[in-house]
Amino acid sequence: MMFIVIEGIDGTGKTTIAKKLGEELQSLGYDVLVTEEPTKTWIGDDVRRAVEEEKNGFTQALLFFADRADHIEELKRKSDRIIISDRYVYSTYAYQGAQLEKLMGLDNAIEWFEKVYEPFRYDPDVVILITVNPNEGLDRIYGRDRKEKFERHEFLRRVQEIYLRLSKKYGFIVVDGNRSFEEVYEDVKKAIFEKLEKT
Repeated sequence: MMFIVIEGIDGTGKTTIAKKLGEELQSLGYDVLVTEEPTKTWIGDDVRRAVEEEKNGFTQALLFFADRADHIEELKRKSDRIIISDRYVYSTYAYQGAQLEKLMGLDNAIEWFEKVYEPFRYDPDVVILITVNPNEGLDRIYGRDRKEKFERHEFLRRVQEIYLRLSKKYGFIVVDGNRSFEEVYEDVKKAIFEKLEKT
């Protein structure tokens, strides 16, 4: 019925927003599936392990695509529902793109990702990108005493720049996440309900 993706760097609140949006749509009588990437399968567990162990960008990207290929089969089977995914292919473009940028260039990395995705491609109807100041996002997650915070901040800053670049290419709806949760959620909900009214 509708495939919705919510994207953003760490600390944007997207996971909470995806869950709340799903609950609200369900309360209105819609059949809703809230899902996420990495998935909660054994493949998704391997993805999380690769990220935690800081495997190289190629390894991470290929594992994400393996998990996604399996995920997409489930999404297609449930396409008669409203599907809300917390992260999707664009997270790989942004995060692993930032990792591989120095090795192969960002444009080449994204072109490679797109080629890997193409055989099982399943595009969402709407993508919401929530942006936030990386420092604010890190504060929300880790508090103010994280040793590697500067390094992480610089990485997330670049990831968000790539997300914004992708938003122009793929037509994301961009929502400012530097406000209260209620304000951000209302903007996301408004965008989704406008789309629903047109279906």
